Amino acid sequence: MRRFLIGLVLGASSSGITWAVTHDRGWTAVVGLVVLVLVWVGELILDDLL
Repeated sequence: MRRFLIGLVLGASSSGITWAVTHDRGWTAVVGLVVLVLVWVGELILDDLL
């Protein structure tokens, strides 16, 4: 649950920054979802890399 909330907050904030810079809905959605997914699977990726 903790990772979900962190991913949600970071995804929303990165979407907000992207929206402020580009004003493009497509890029905003893509960036927000990518950040959310990377937070969710980041632990698995880091375990494999380390």
